[in-house]
Amino acid sequence: MKNNKWTVGLAAAGLISLASVAQAQDANSVQTKLATTSLSGYVSTTYHWNVDSDGPTGYSVGDANNDRFALDVISLTLASPKSAGDWGAGYNVQMWLGPNADNILGDDSDGEIAIKNAYVSLNAPVGNGIDIKLGRFDTILGMESMDYNLNPHFSHSWGYAIEPTLHDGLSASYQLTDNVGVTVLLANTIDATSNGKTTGDRKTYGLALNMTAPDSMGALSGATLDVAYINGRPGGAVSGQAVQNIYVGASIPVPVDKLSAGVAWDVRKAGGSDGTDSVLGLYLEYAASDKLTLNLRGERANAGKVIASDGWDATLTANYKLWDGVSTRLEYRLTHLDQVATGQNRVNNSLFANVIYEF
Repeated sequence: MKNNKWTVGLAAAGLISLASVAQAQDANSVQTKLATTSLSGYVSTTYHWNVDSDGPTGYSVGDANNDRFALDVISLTLASPKSAGDWGAGYNVQMWLGPNADNILGDDSDGEIAIKNAYVSLNAPVGNGIDIKLGRFDTILGMESMDYNLNPHFSHSWGYAIEPTLHDGLSASYQLTDNVGVTVLLANTIDATSNGKTTGDRKTYGLALNMTAPDSMGALSGATLDVAYINGRPGGAVSGQAVQNIYVGASIPVPVDKLSAGVAWDVRKAGGSDGTDSVLGLYLEYAASDKLTLNLRGERANAGKVIASDGWDATLTANYKLWDGVSTRLEYRLTHLDQVATGQNRVNNSLFANVIYEF
């Protein structure tokens, strides 16, 4: 506590106590920090109609809720941006509530509350500044997010199915130039195991490069290229069970007004005889109007460990903003498997009606 000479003088005269001053200063400090804290989130609810009456393929998100209304998740985020100054600090805490909260850990615990993100964000004044996250945070690779409100489609891609999602650990990002950034990752596990550990305490490590084409590249100006690699073991895994993820994603300018395109290539290589999964995805988005956006995703998957059969997939989603703060999506998904696994169809048609309110 630091007191000026007037405060000390009043205290000496017996008019105030230094203890009361300390309490007031502590209260002001708390109020200042709370003033920068924001509450945000969203509520996602869906109706999934499995058009094929003899059962789903097992790849469409929401198969467990087919032919019914479902509450997906309630997401609540408390966050404070990094404070001003070279050694700025902040935090982010995101909770998932609802039936799909157990998707965070990828298990069947049926829990309806889970911590999605909880990390301290720090700035280290080295060069252009290093942005550090310490705690639980989203993975450093992938075209799609775990959060329903951040994706062009309701159902996730096959590429997403073979990617890591969350990590407990540390990540550090540095902007090398205006057009090139790098992120390094050190985590307990490659999966979302909470406070997980592998035999021998082998850590997961990763590296991501993010590049944007400068204006000097003409027609390619603004194009982005993301390349990432992660190597690690799932929670509880032993020697020989390492998993490697490779990701290449790009956004590509197209000579059509209001049309944008992207491509993603995912590879998951597991140790031992588990095999290699790979997915190539194409994304198209057309802004038909201020309220209507059309999105198309096409994928070709090669089976390994996670994906049971080679196949292809096409997803068409219309997103219409009728109400303020609300996204209403109607999605059609066609999945075709080259080989039929037990309990699955070769062809599956699904419809999703999804409503998300963001605040």
